Amino acid sequence: MALNYDYDEQGETWPFFLLTLLLVLLIPSTLIQFWRIIKNNDSEDEVTRKYKEINKKAGRDVVPLEELNELYTDDKIKKFRKKFDHSSKSKILNLRNLLIIIGWVIVSVLVQRISNNDAIKEAASGMFDPYELLGISTSASERDIKSAYRKLSVKFHPDKLSKDLSEKERTTMEEMYVQITKAYEALTDEAMRENFLKYGHPDGPQSTTHGIALPQFLVEGAASPLLVFAYVSLLALILPYIVSKWWSRTQSYTKKGIHVNTASYFADRLVNYKPSEVVTTNLIINWLSHAEEFQIFFPNKTPAYFEKLLLNHINRVPMDENPTDVLIKYRIVAKCHSLLYGLLDIASGFRNTDIALAALDTFKCLVQAVPHNQYSQILQLPNVNKEHFIDSTEDVYTVGKLFTFEDNKIQKMLGIEDKDQFEHTMKVASNIPVLKLLKADFIVPGEKHVTPSAMAYISVKVLVRSPKHKFIPLKKFPDETLQEPTDFDFLKDPFASMNEKPLLPYSFAPFFPSSRRNAWCCLVALQKDLKILQSPFILERLSLTNLTKDLDKRVLKELGDDFDPKDWEIGSIRIPLAQAAPPEKGDFPFRIIIKSTDYFGCDLDFTIFMHVSDMTEEEKRDESQNLLNDLDSSEDDISDDGDEDEDDSEYDSDLTDIDTDTETEESDVEDEKQNIKEDKNKPFFFQFIPSKK
Repeated sequence: MALNYDYDEQGETWPFFLLTLLLVLLIPSTLIQFWRIIKNNDSEDEVTRKYKEINKKAGRDVVPLEELNELYTDDKIKKFRKKFDHSSKSKILNLRNLLIIIGWVIVSVLVQRISNNDAIKEAASGMFDPYELLGISTSASERDIKSAYRKLSVKFHPDKLSKDLSEKERTTMEEMYVQITKAYEALTDEAMRENFLKYGHPDGPQSTTHGIALPQFLVEGAASPLLVFAYVSLLALILPYIVSKWWSRTQSYTKKGIHVNTASYFADRLVNYKPSEVVTTNLIINWLSHAEEFQIFFPNKTPAYFEKLLLNHINRVPMDENPTDVLIKYRIVAKCHSLLYGLLDIASGFRNTDIALAALDTFKCLVQAVPHNQYSQILQLPNVNKEHFIDSTEDVYTVGKLFTFEDNKIQKMLGIEDKDQFEHTMKVASNIPVLKLLKADFIVPGEKHVTPSAMAYISVKVLVRSPKHKFIPLKKFPDETLQEPTDFDFLKDPFASMNEKPLLPYSFAPFFPSSRRNAWCCLVALQKDLKILQSPFILERLSLTNLTKDLDKRVLKELGDDFDPKDWEIGSIRIPLAQAAPPEKGDFPFRIIIKSTDYFGCDLDFTIFMHVSDMTEEEKRDESQNLLNDLDSSEDDISDDGDEDEDDSEYDSDLTDIDTDTETEESDVEDEKQNIKEDKNKPFFFQFIPSKK
């Protein structure tokens, strides 16, 4: 077989090489970028947009704080968000998308060049394909092959050609006849067929050209050193650098996105933690200041410097005299988001409840730029004169208590002189979501109660309300509105329905360097040792439609008969349990903590009992009968209509609410006590115990 070495002077090969290289890079990059655009991360998904449209048609504004947040955000923070905040950047108009578009334009140019290249067409036409020459399929029988050959022989045989043909046309027809004959022999003659299968041609090995997919001037001309340098740079420098960076990042960061050195420091602090040590937000700030991420951002700064900046942020100390310090402060404060989630996860691994709760309190302090003390709930509101309020004689520490006074009294108490500013303050205060606990229980899907070693989840029914709302007694909500669904789709996946709720709106956090959505962190701890049982569950979806309802406690002294519980949306929080129920029967107390990451005064902290018991004989017979009914229904191709037989039994759980984050408003406590007296002969789900501070 003759071998010739040649350069790609006519551009037969290099377009394919470049096209392959581009497609290898562009296809995965395009798919990844497309997923980033449509994925439901910080962007609003279809469910959230649907909720907004419904509330807009009903005249309800469920995102009133977004405009105020923009109004009260400093121009320096807006500039920082535009530069660093991914949620505020356009997902369409960016450099990555521009490069992808340019890449696809180059691909289209290469495809056009290949399709118009005569040399490529000639090379393609030189490929011997007997099936194409005879106009038959690869599955054609021997009879079909002979029939096609006969028809083409009559058409192209030299003795059958017209005498009116030109010399060129005759030559072409004769060459075609030769090719048809070879095609027929390649499919019928054993020796020629063997050559075709082995070498791709019935005549055996053909001349093959080997070369490089570059023109000669790039290899042997003046551009040769540049080509060598490009190859060496790509293979010896660029590719090893990219791989090493990827590997280093993979090995340097945990699954939660924090540096391994930072995680190691947090773990070391927790290992050496003494139970007698008082855990404060200042301690957490000190731990954060040692984060490796800060040193990577600013290698010339010390942990003491970072700690000072974080404390200045919390205490709203102005730093206009040094723009560099301001930029550094914004960078490290924004990074604290992932650091605190990482610390929370590590603290949960160590089962340390104190550190986990302190981390969440620090989260709020950084988001609202407010120190953690008895005035935090009020100081998180805009326009409040801090010194004037603290010097006030009124004993007010919660937003709910604030709404027990008239507007003129509140305005005077907060030291706000401007009327518009006061309206903004009241709007923010009335739109901070507060959770009222209605019911909590352990649920095993498809079962009436928790059996030994069963996989259960915690169902928490809450009423999202405004701090200004009148207290609504539990008896106003019928028991059936607090039950879990029993349809087949829900039993198959109880947590899927939570994704049908809208994303929580952006928080009012004008001092935080990046845009934030509120979230609630759900912790489960054992009551006997107060240690965390599992990793935290983050709640990011919950409807806040109830905040738009007009139920001002200062105007409405008591609820009348016209109160309709159907007008209020009951929120469902389902916390998965990582462990099965205890193998033995009994009552096991658990502590459930649901804390907001962004607002003070929105938390729940209560105890719930898991009642573990065996199934009764009647329940076993019912379960067996239900299984038989399901089998019969599936065999007859009939949908299961027996959900009514599997409804959860209605039983009360021993539940005690010990809200430790806020003081319960006095008027609400009195209302609750009165309702308990009225219903003392009726079962109830929980009893408020006001915290003492």
